[in-house]
Amino acid sequence: MLVRDGCVRVSRGGIVLSHAVRAQFCLVVFGLWAGVFGVFRVDARPEAKISVAASGELRIRIKTLSPSSEWSFTNAYAGVLGIAERVEEFHAFGSSGEDVGARKLATGQFKSETNAVSIAYVVKLRQPTGADVSHVSWIVGDSGLLMLGDLLPESLPGVMLELSLPAEWTCQTAAPRDWQGLYYAKQPEKAVFLIGRSLRTQVELGKATVLGCFLTGDWPFKDEVVLKSAMKVLEKYTTLTHFSPLGRPVVMLVPIPVVTGSVKWRSETRGSTVMLLMDPHADVRNWAGQLGIIFTHELLHLWVPNSLRLEGDYDWFFEGFTLYAALVTALELKFIDFDEYVATLGRVYDSYLSKPDELSLLDASERRWTTGNSVVYDKGMLVAFLYDLLISRESNGQNHLRGLYRQLFSHAPEPANANDVIIKLLSSTPGGADLAKNYIEGKTELNLKPLLADKKQLSKLLGYK
Repeated sequence: MLVRDGCVRVSRGGIVLSHAVRAQFCLVVFGLWAGVFGVFRVDARPEAKISVAASGELRIRIKTLSPSSEWSFTNAYAGVLGIAERVEEFHAFGSSGEDVGARKLATGQFKSETNAVSIAYVVKLRQPTGADVSHVSWIVGDSGLLMLGDLLPESLPGVMLELSLPAEWTCQTAAPRDWQGLYYAKQPEKAVFLIGRSLRTQVELGKATVLGCFLTGDWPFKDEVVLKSAMKVLEKYTTLTHFSPLGRPVVMLVPIPVVTGSVKWRSETRGSTVMLLMDPHADVRNWAGQLGIIFTHELLHLWVPNSLRLEGDYDWFFEGFTLYAALVTALELKFIDFDEYVATLGRVYDSYLSKPDELSLLDASERRWTTGNSVVYDKGMLVAFLYDLLISRESNGQNHLRGLYRQLFSHAPEPANANDVIIKLLSSTPGGADLAKNYIEGKTELNLKPLLADKKQLSKLLGYK
């Protein structure tokens, strides 16, 4: 189903619906997906209002809070520091509307003299940089991304949110909306809102899920290219895991608002939202293929870690193993060929060799944002490759890494320590146990030159062509 400029087209499994039935079907499905079909009930929750100015100044008021006298805001995220420095003019109010004298204790830390039930403050968004453009809220020109995780106080339960936008601006989000236009953010730290002029919407009904795609800006390809590339990958991963991702999957494609040098795109998957910021003028020969390659990585995050109830630092798996799983998926979906598969592994191995390998993957995950070491990505990806090769050998080519993901979603339905769960799955065979002990829990260095030198033998061992 495609929705653009008020026009709707539906297709499902090759079945063509009559015009009248098609129209009704589109309205029901899109309404259910967008969360505006009927009225949903939510228990009493804090109510937040964000008034947005095109200049990037946000005025925020939150009421019906549980009585409290202390509030804190996120000051660091994904290596970006000083986020809470943007919070100004903080005030807290009692049950009768009186100001209860809130004061600033430290950056992002506020305390009032007595308990308050509502607060008000200003957030002045900064000009984004290449490092934080996909991690922190920003507004540039006629568009922006609002991420509630850096706009609302920490540990806030689900909120009912009203957005007041500049004239002719609209909003798109994965969060459901009621008939009054209020959005419900069940987990505010994962909620993302695309705002701006001339936003475009597409929705497609797949075999197991509905995918929404929100775009802004001018691109050298049709909007449908984004939706088709993303849906192709989404359905591949649904089949791979035997599990549908939590929430309503959404892809947001936005022109990157800052100069990033040789890096032509940035991305992050938060909750059920994939944010992709790209340079529309980048020299890309095959945009559909490039988008597909990016989606093989970012869409897998809808499952890992975002649909898992696992705890702890396991970036080695949800980043490193995801990089390798994405590479295999790109190969199987024919976004790349086997030569590029091997060449990519070779480039990652060269990157791995260029830096010291002094930490176990477990330790590197704990220090990912403080050391600047890429071992989580490089070594994590290469260990996933070794594991894929190992289980392929042990099963005479019958099993591959994909089986690990099926086991993960069938064995980890409840909260648990991620490293314990995943290492136990990896260690289900003697070879897997040795691999986990040496390369994940231990500090054994990798030597992949012999493996990567013979592409024909490698293809035979793995069964990839």
